[in-house]
Amino acid sequence: MSVLRSSRGIPGIIVVGVAVPAMLLAGLAIILTLRIAGAVEAESARYNSYFGQQLVEAYEQELMAHLRGSMGPAENASRAGAPPQEIIDALQAGTSEFEGAHFVTLDLLNDYSLLMVESEPLLYAPGEGRRRAQFFVGRLLYDGEGQVVGAGGWWMNPRKFLVEHLDDVMQDRLPSSPRLYGGLESTRKLSFELRAPDGTVIGRVRNPRNEVTARTEPFAGPFEGYTVRVAPTPGSTVVWTRRFLALEITFIGLMGLAIVAASIFGLRYTMRQLELVHLKSSFVSNVTHELKTPIALIRLAVETLQMRRVSTPEENEKFLRTIGRETARLSQLVDNILDFARLEAGQRIFGAERVDLGHVVRDAVESLGPRLEHQGFKVEVDVPEGLPPVRGDTTALTHCVLNLLDNAIKYSRTRREVRVSAAARDGSVTASVADRGIGIAPADQKRIFEKFVRVETGLVHDVKGAGLGLSLVDQIMRAHGGHVEVVSNTGEGSTFTLVLPQAHGATWDKAEPRLMTGS
Repeated sequence: MSVLRSSRGIPGIIVVGVAVPAMLLAGLAIILTLRIAGAVEAESARYNSYFGQQLVEAYEQELMAHLRGSMGPAENASRAGAPPQEIIDALQAGTSEFEGAHFVTLDLLNDYSLLMVESEPLLYAPGEGRRRAQFFVGRLLYDGEGQVVGAGGWWMNPRKFLVEHLDDVMQDRLPSSPRLYGGLESTRKLSFELRAPDGTVIGRVRNPRNEVTARTEPFAGPFEGYTVRVAPTPGSTVVWTRRFLALEITFIGLMGLAIVAASIFGLRYTMRQLELVHLKSSFVSNVTHELKTPIALIRLAVETLQMRRVSTPEENEKFLRTIGRETARLSQLVDNILDFARLEAGQRIFGAERVDLGHVVRDAVESLGPRLEHQGFKVEVDVPEGLPPVRGDTTALTHCVLNLLDNAIKYSRTRREVRVSAAARDGSVTASVADRGIGIAPADQKRIFEKFVRVETGLVHDVKGAGLGLSLVDQIMRAHGGHVEVVSNTGEGSTFTLVLPQAHGATWDKAEPRLMTGS
């Protein structure tokens, strides 16, 4: 066992040596990918913020351009020295876009704010009363000598101006900006939303997609309180990059999990193979012992009879019984090995006739009756007449019952009681063998049906066997469409039950041999 434990440690070290570096590399790749994703998002956010600032400046330039175009007559009147009323009349005639022409004298300019647009001051002031939602916007006016005489302008509704000039700013003003690389094409993958002071959207160019990198820039001057929100569109590069990085992270994670899963599976497979090698080694040792013991007894009995060392007929009969018993034991062992080999190779052929399972159970008990009696067992048989028939191979089913009875004999200590029964239940027919022997621990109750397995109990070295009996029983039952049930408690005994489908519920329609395996 120490050799087996040592062998088990080597694959574990190999798996750790493969899985741990793989997981570390996967984790490092995910971290680097997340950092790249963060850098891409940060760059996209700066890009969106920059475009928002450029849009704000473009609106200011658009407003200044309209003021310049509308103040031509007023500027001419101012340079000619016209009185304020004539200047106001000139302002009124200069445009129909704005309303409420107004002239501000030089002494009142301190009450107005300035916004520099393209190196030129733009005057503005919020309205009051009925003009509460409006701003005064205007430019400075000069006399013939270039001295400031005041400012002329109009009342403007900023919301109306933003909405009405959105297309002009997006298609002409913004792309023509020398500070905007790429012109119109650079804005095609971006969404622009104009928002009022209360947050409602008053204008939009394309629908946004990625909310993470969206940025909001405030307007200034006469547009104070309004904002522009810039975000990538669904077809933008940053959105596709984000999707690609998400897929890459998922792929890396799945690859890491796959490597770990493959390593664990490989470890379990390797451990199973090592265990199987150990079991096969134990099997060879057990079979060798099983073969040597009856052969030695037969040889001793034969030599005794040949040398006529017996003095009474009773002694002669005793040695003949020994030869017969050990010969039967050898025959059963060889049959078990051959049947197991055929089942493993898929070459075991079972009959498919109608079988009375009760008759099979009674025959098996009768066959082992002398042995049970000789070893002092109390046998209780409960097999009712008229059980429903099953379909199967009589010899193979008898072999299953004999194996269960043989185990009941071998694993019983002082309480030598065996109960054999058969019954019909829920469309099936059952045959049970119960003993009051050493029992089986719950952890071992699944392993006992594996090939070469012998449970590590105190009697394992005293009980004869090769570890094939229950594996054969399980494979034969599965080949017949049935199964084996076990109920056992350590120190209290075990009950093994063969469960077979009734003949009318079976899938075989013809009573002819069939190739069936337990695999």
